[in-house]
Amino acid sequence: MPPPLNHRYLYKRTSISGTPDELLRRRIAINETLRKKHREQLITAKRFRHLSRQEEMEAIDIDVVEHDLDIEPYYRLTQEQTEALAQDLRSNNKTTRMIAIQSLGKFVVEPAEALIQYITQGDCMQILTNLLNGTDIEEQTQVVQTISNIAAGPYDLWTKSIVAVPFMIHLLESDNPILKELAAHTIGNIACEELGNMETEVDEVRARIRDNGAIPPLARMLDSNASHQPSARLLDVKTIQSACFALANLAQGKESELRVFSDANIDQRLLHRLNREMADTVVDVAWVINCLAASSSAFQEKVVNGGFLSPMLKLVDALKDQDALVLPFVRTFGSLAHGSDDHVEILLQQPQFLPELMGLLRSDTSQRSFVTENVISPQLTTLLTDLLQNGHFDSREMAARCLLNIMHHGQNYMDAMDHRVILKGILHFLKSQDAGLIRLGLGYIDLLLNHVSNGKEVMDTTPDVMDALASVTPAPDPELFEVANKLVDKYYDEQGVNMQE
Repeated sequence: MPPPLNHRYLYKRTSISGTPDELLRRRIAINETLRKKHREQLITAKRFRHLSRQEEMEAIDIDVVEHDLDIEPYYRLTQEQTEALAQDLRSNNKTTRMIAIQSLGKFVVEPAEALIQYITQGDCMQILTNLLNGTDIEEQTQVVQTISNIAAGPYDLWTKSIVAVPFMIHLLESDNPILKELAAHTIGNIACEELGNMETEVDEVRARIRDNGAIPPLARMLDSNASHQPSARLLDVKTIQSACFALANLAQGKESELRVFSDANIDQRLLHRLNREMADTVVDVAWVINCLAASSSAFQEKVVNGGFLSPMLKLVDALKDQDALVLPFVRTFGSLAHGSDDHVEILLQQPQFLPELMGLLRSDTSQRSFVTENVISPQLTTLLTDLLQNGHFDSREMAARCLLNIMHHGQNYMDAMDHRVILKGILHFLKSQDAGLIRLGLGYIDLLLNHVSNGKEVMDTTPDVMDALASVTPAPDPELFEVANKLVDKYYDEQGVNMQE
């Protein structure tokens, strides 16, 4: 009986070819191509040092489909290689299956067209989920890791990963901590798909995951206590991070759909983790708080009145020089400030709040306007006005947007502004070629003319206002050009009335 055919040489990346004949054919073809390159160098004076992977494939007559030209050469599995991998996935030999599962998890990071077709149209997911019904922990661990990578892939692959949701929820209760952590991470990948106009589809998937009982075990994973042993501590940290990753993505939906978080006592668990101040996990915890605060007014109340603000402000102070780390805290404050005037009042009563917020305003921290456009105080408006005059370009734009948002809170806020200073800063926007900045500037001029009590007087006494409006051209946006002309007409119409009087 002939020995079983070894398919792994077809898809397993090694430095040697699968057969001596293939190795010889490859070497001859590459040498011929190199000699051709060297002859070209004598004429063109170019200095090629290496063949690209594409040139090697062309040298040995390997066709590359158009889709695969956009991915790294390493990941370009051919149809033959994909079929070999699929056959090994079905093998009765555990070692053969494990190598195939590991290879699948690796190649799906940048899936070739042949691999996409196998996962979406073949028996790939059926084989993987069947293996999860087994009792081999090592094999289950590798399967979950591979499904997680499939879920993190493009839409066509993500849709196929959804079938694994019941298995992942079941594994959240596993006695094996590694399996539990991987299952949480996989649920996070399935729940975080961004579909643009098809967002309803992912909302339905999130609802299905919540309705099938994922939230309670994920919430319990936040109770993990970091061990003093390095390996155990690393696993505890990863467990908390993966649980937060899943919870944050599942905390997106209508408020009525998120009561399960409250039932799981999520607020106290998150507060406990905040107070632990573990550098490795505190930002992950903050993202869960941010997502819940953005979706649930009931959770906002717990944050404002439940002891969250003090530790959050303390952490903002520690992280304020690191944009990516401070961002979830800033977004949470923005959601709270947007919620109600009572929330704003409580925020302003925190001794650290305004100093920390002003510190962020003076820095380059991104998305700080989440808070500033909804928090009103004399100190803040003074600082924003100064930034509009003297800050760097991005700060000036942000300050202008925040000031306009504050003005929209009412006539009293509008009239209290130092419009002479603000107008001078705004005129620079009108002279730019950026449609967004021009629109921002025209919006402010419109407010001055139509709503600010002394707006007309401010324009009369500020040099270059009409020149700035005249600088708005049909490019980049004809509509803005038309708005600018209407504002000029409005200004001179009122001027004429005043002169007659």
